[in-house]
Amino acid sequence: MTSNLTMPNMLTPKEAAYREMEIPGFPRKIEIADLRKFIRTRLSQTAVLWPEQAIRLLGYMCYPNDKKAREDFVLTLRSWREASEDAPPTIPGKLGRIQKDWLRVADILHLLCDLAEGRHQARRGGPSVGKAITLVEVNAKSWGTKASSLWRIWSTYKNVAHVIAAATLICAEARNMSRNQPFGPLGLSVNQIISFQMAMLMPDLVLAVALEFERLGLSVVPHARTEPALDPETLWRIPPDINVAPFPILIRKIRAQDLHVLNNRRAGHRGKAKVPKTTHR
Repeated sequence: MTSNLTMPNMLTPKEAAYREMEIPGFPRKIEIADLRKFIRTRLSQTAVLWPEQAIRLLGYMCYPNDKKAREDFVLTLRSWREASEDAPPTIPGKLGRIQKDWLRVADILHLLCDLAEGRHQARRGGPSVGKAITLVEVNAKSWGTKASSLWRIWSTYKNVAHVIAAATLICAEARNMSRNQPFGPLGLSVNQIISFQMAMLMPDLVLAVALEFERLGLSVVPHARTEPALDPETLWRIPPDINVAPFPILIRKIRAQDLHVLNNRRAGHRGKAKVPKTTHR
């Protein structure tokens, strides 16, 4: 994962009043120099090295807008931990739907970053969530990927989109590694490699990658708007004292056929979010 990302803009007075996830910092500074070595080391066993950070992180990822549900979920994860110290938790069935939604959220944010860093659509208002959703809708082949559904999913998870995108990107990398060379008899099999497990077993890596998604998402300001693509007031930001160094993300080249789709996108048919933004703590 490499990128030449620009430095973030200085915070305005309005942006200064942001909210942070309540995740404890790591006891020592974590800097990831070799991504593949780091992943292989962690996924070659199933011990949860940083349970409190992982559990708190997953609470925000699953329930960003419902404090009571988030707190209950954190208690549930802790009970799993106490019941089986050496085994990764069993994933409840309801998380299947959540993780499918995470894939869409990750697609949207990563495409938004690709558009921004590639400086695409400058004459058509610049990069935007709406344009990223258009590309996801056009390219997706599964159920539930109409623009209206994508806007609903984005509205639900946009305030944790940076950590969701990080976990999803790491999951894809880990699956590719496992297919080429399994993680061993004590490690995760390829079918066990899901975004939930990435956050549970490698919260430090997820947060390191998420720091870059957070920075870039807050720097993308669509044309004729004053707010970044990620709302600076409602985004659940990573605490600055988390003690993790940011890790660069992969910026992909936008395909010619996707640029063609965006160039043909009618000005009056760009799609709008149907769900009002949520600001629950």
